[in-house]
Amino acid sequence: MRERDKLAKSVDVVGSISRELDDNVGLLELGEAEGDEAVVAEAEEALKQLGHDVAKRQVDALLSGEADGNDT
Repeated sequence: MRERDKLAKSVDVVGSISRELDDNVGLLELGEAEGDEAVVAEAEEALKQLGHDVAKRQVDALLSGEADGNDT
């Protein structure tokens, strides 16, 4: 059951990242189409932060194996 919960949480996180990416790409495109530099800057910043969050999650995932607690 614990493994199932862990996998369900991972799937939720991936879905959330995907939605956030889609939302911000759409916002970026809308800002560019409307010539609204503030919206473009906001979307670019959100995408940059999302990239940092994804990179951190990737490292966390790589270091979350059974034997990783033995690393010192």
